[in-house]
Amino acid sequence: MNSGVAGLSAVSGHAAVLRRAGYWRLSTGSTRALRSHALYRVLVLATTCFYLLQECIYAYQEKSDMVKMSRVMFLLLCHVTSLAKQFVFLTDADRIESMVAGLDEATQRALQVHTGAARGLLARAAAHAARLRRGYAGCAAFTCLLWAVFAAQAHARRQPFDFPLWIGVDTTDTTGFVIVLLYTYYVTTLVGVANTTMDAFIATVLYQCKTHLSILRMNFEMLPESASALSKASGRRRDDAFAALFVDCWQQYKRICETAGLVQDIFGGAILVQFGIGGWILCMAAYKIISLDFVSIEFASMILFILCILTELFLYCYYGTELTEESALVVDAAYGMRWAGEGRAARRLLLLLLVRARRPLRLAAGRVVPLSLDTFAKILKSSYTFYAVLRQTK
Repeated sequence: MNSGVAGLSAVSGHAAVLRRAGYWRLSTGSTRALRSHALYRVLVLATTCFYLLQECIYAYQEKSDMVKMSRVMFLLLCHVTSLAKQFVFLTDADRIESMVAGLDEATQRALQVHTGAARGLLARAAAHAARLRRGYAGCAAFTCLLWAVFAAQAHARRQPFDFPLWIGVDTTDTTGFVIVLLYTYYVTTLVGVANTTMDAFIATVLYQCKTHLSILRMNFEMLPESASALSKASGRRRDDAFAALFVDCWQQYKRICETAGLVQDIFGGAILVQFGIGGWILCMAAYKIISLDFVSIEFASMILFILCILTELFLYCYYGTELTEESALVVDAAYGMRWAGEGRAARRLLLLLLVRARRPLRLAAGRVVPLSLDTFAKILKSSYTFYAVLRQTK
C-alpha cells in the first residue's frame, strides 16, 4: 500500500488497537514476533474466557438475589457479545484481511479515476473513523476507570464491596483487594476497549463502502463528460470510451457489493448475537441504575455504560441504513445521467446495471435481522418491555 492510500485507510487505526489488545493477529513481522503474538492472543482469550466463567459462577450463586444478579448480568452479557466477535477475529482473520485489502484496492482505484473529489470523501471518512474509535473506546475506558475508582473509594471508607464475580479471595484484606481490583480493572478495560473497537471497525467498513458508493455515484453523473474527454485524449471512438468507463464503474460496484457481502458473511452471526442480547443488557443496566444515588460515581459510570451499549447497537443500524440509501442513489444517478444520446451499446449496459442494482444493498445480521434504524427502535422497545416485566416481578 502506498503512503497516499495508507493515509486514507479508515480501518488502519482500528486494526492497530485490536492487534495490541490481542484480538487480531499480526499480518507481518518476523517469525519470532508472529509466534509471540500468537501466544499473547491465546493468553488474552484464556483470560477473557476465565473471567466470563467467574461471572457465570457468581450469577449462579446469587440467582435468588435480583439486586446482585443485576450487578453481574449486564457485564456478563456484554462479555458474551464481545467474546462472539473475538472468536470471529481469531478464526476468520484471512477473510477479514482480504476484505481490508479489497477496501484499500478500491481506494487506490478511486484516487486514480476521480482524484480530487474522491480524496476529499476518503479523507473525511478516515477522520470520521478515527474520531469514532477514539471517542467510543475512550468512553469505555473511562467507564472502567470509574468502576475501579468507586471500588477503591468504598474500600478506603471501609465499606463492604462485593466484586461481581467469583474470586475465592478475601477482599477485606488490602492486599487481596488490590490484587482483585487490578485484575478486574485490566480485564474489563481490555474487553471494553477491544469490544468498542471491534464495533467501530465493522461500522467503519460499512461507512467506507458507503463512501465508495458516493464516489461511484459521482462517476456515473460525470460519465458522459468523462467519455468525451477520454475519447479526445486517446483517439478512441466515443462509444468505446463510454463503454470502457461504464464497465469500470460496473466492476467498482461489484467490488463494493462483494465487500458488503463479506461484512454480512463474516460478522453477521456475531451482530445477531449482539442484537439478541443487547436488549437484555440495557434492561439489566437500567434495573441496576434505578437503585443508585444520582450524584455517585457508580451512577455516572452506569450512564456511560448505557451510552456505550446504545452506541454499539446504533452504529450497526445507522451505517446499515446509510449503505442502503446510498446504493439506491447510485442507481438513480446512473439512470439520471444524459444517456439518451448515447449509442445502443451504452443503453444496453445501462439496462444491465439497472436490472442488477434494482434492489438496494440491505445487510442483515445472520441474514435475518436487517441493519436498519427500524431494528434499533425495536431493540429499544423490547428492552423497555423486559425492564417493565422485571420491575413488576420484583
